Amino acid sequence: MRILYVAAVLLTFWGCESKTTTPARTAAALTTDTTRTAPVLGSYEGSIAGKYPFRLAITSQLNKTEVVGIYYYLKQQKPIRLWGTLAPNGEIWLREVDPERPDTVAAGWGPGGKARHPFAYFRLRQQPQGGLAGTWQAAKSDKQLLAQLTPYHVSGPVQKAHVSERTYFGEFTAPEFTVSDMDITEKLYWLFYIEDLSEQTLEELQEEHRNHKSGEFQGYGGVSSEVTYNDRGLLSVSLRDEYTAANVNSRFWTKVVDLRTGEGLYENEIDPAKRNAFLAACEAQLQQQLREYIRDSTSDFDSTDIAGLRSQHIGPGNPPDEMQIEANGRISFNHSVEYDMMSNFMRKMYAEQFRVSFTFAEMARYLKPNSPLRRLL
Repeated sequence: MRILYVAAVLLTFWGCESKTTTPARTAAALTTDTTRTAPVLGSYEGSIAGKYPFRLAITSQLNKTEVVGIYYYLKQQKPIRLWGTLAPNGEIWLREVDPERPDTVAAGWGPGGKARHPFAYFRLRQQPQGGLAGTWQAAKSDKQLLAQLTPYHVSGPVQKAHVSERTYFGEFTAPEFTVSDMDITEKLYWLFYIEDLSEQTLEELQEEHRNHKSGEFQGYGGVSSEVTYNDRGLLSVSLRDEYTAANVNSRFWTKVVDLRTGEGLYENEIDPAKRNAFLAACEAQLQQQLREYIRDSTSDFDSTDIAGLRSQHIGPGNPPDEMQIEANGRISFNHSVEYDMMSNFMRKMYAEQFRVSFTFAEMARYLKPNSPLRRLL
């Protein structure tokens, strides 16, 4: 069972990221300086040069002068991280942060510094009506374009996420999602951040890429993803990755997200009063699947494997996991087969083989009254 990491601690700012034993940015909970709240915190919409509409949010203040945020252009809808500073003269400087080049402050950047830099940046001031105005400057350019922003408020609940993909070092991919609510967009960014998905730092991924380019076939093979549901304010994503050493080792896991809060949804959406009935229904499905699998399999099971499969059960001490919303109108859960003396070959054969599933209507019997999954009905 994959452990879904929900803790999130950033260091002084986003750009300087370190690997910990537990991935640290899934929920992107930033340490905010409460001694001085930036009046600029909030969501905005606007355009650059009147031609390129975008949405931008300044989401957190790290200390008296540093802020972070996120923005995306409405045409591409690919999230771009921002880090910036509140200048003494009232200007707000916000620069794009490239995860592959996570330098946080380039020499000479900011008030009084040089103008041209290897990253794009905004230079803004607050306006009396609550908006922001100033300039945007492209990377490696001296040309400044007018940027006008007004306060932005989401109209109506989020229904779907825009789906895209980012490639790191020309090889490793991760899904990216944006919604109309900028705070949720930021949460989605960190929930599907490449370091958390791969459980490797960007530096480790870059080293893997170098090894692959030099002809090395072993090592990390990357993450693949499939969106299995994206509607009614719910997002379900199936994920898989591989690591090749003496054997090819694969992981399969899922993420289900409430797009109206940005929070992950798990098996605890089951009403505690209905949990035993739910587990009994799962157990009945599993036992039927096991009987059919043993009967119909063309593999040469030995006595250890047959006994191991027959020993499988779902119950209070061994509940199913990896919930997934499927496009065919069902919610499924995985049962991971484990038994003594199980070979690595058999483990691969059993992966994702035993999923119990329910129609949305059947699942409603077991859900908490206020569960977001009830939107499926």
